[in-house]
Amino acid sequence: MKSPYATISNIQTYFEAKGIRAQKKFGQNFLIDQNIVDFIVKSAEPLLTNDISLAEIGIGLGTLTYPVLSLDKKTYLFEIDHAYIQLAKDEILPKFPKALLFEGDALKNLFHIYQEAVFVFGNLPYHLTTEIINTLVIHCRNFRGGIFMVQKEFAERLVKETSSLSVFLSAFCDVKYLKTVHKNCFFPIPKIHSALILLSPKKESKENQWKLKNETEVELWSRMLRTLFWGKRKQIQVSLRESPFSEDPDFREALGKAIQDAEIPPTARPEELNREQFLTLGQHLLDHLSK
Repeated sequence: MKSPYATISNIQTYFEAKGIRAQKKFGQNFLIDQNIVDFIVKSAEPLLTNDISLAEIGIGLGTLTYPVLSLDKKTYLFEIDHAYIQLAKDEILPKFPKALLFEGDALKNLFHIYQEAVFVFGNLPYHLTTEIINTLVIHCRNFRGGIFMVQKEFAERLVKETSSLSVFLSAFCDVKYLKTVHKNCFFPIPKIHSALILLSPKKESKENQWKLKNETEVELWSRMLRTLFWGKRKQIQVSLRESPFSEDPDFREALGKAIQDAEIPPTARPEELNREQFLTLGQHLLDHLSK
């Protein structure tokens, strides 16, 4: 089922009738290309096992919401804008009894899916993209993945560059660049192009059985990366000595030993390491701190 507001003319008619407009503070640019909608759903379908629930962050005018709800699964909908909350109550929820609507800031409501086996969709506001993704992978302990619309530049950095964020996520999931989405696929038209990324939970293997077990380990992993990536292109030994994130002497000593155990040259820069080296380093750090 398609949203009745998936074209520019229908959106404009709705805006005029309700006396509203897209709000920049919420990053509202509505997807109007049905081919992209179909691509998102078809990309997700093979990943949706029978036990999975769904979630959509920012339903807006329902362009993606209708097709997602047509998959006939329990679905959590998150929306902050009162106009689209009312739209969902009036036109969407009556048609889809498996839909649950949560009003307000998604970051304050995502706890509703923390215990669910959930696959998440979202056209994410740029200023909240990192925080939303981090919240999902850290707190949704049965996170089954997600497809997200993000800024193209952000997607490219996440996939191609060795950065604190890309390495942090590598402990939880694999990130795949699915598709570039032209800015003309949205209304109002944004200034830059977007991209679709797929997050898939990291699969354990004989080579990689490491998994962060609790929030304390997640915090140590995060602190390690903040330490190593502190200061642009600094050597690891310099960051270990000077970073404000390594002021705790026990942590600094443990990380120093972990660097030795992982056979990483102290003169190396973090951008020169691959993600497997970071994962190995993280395991050694946790081993030392657990002694």
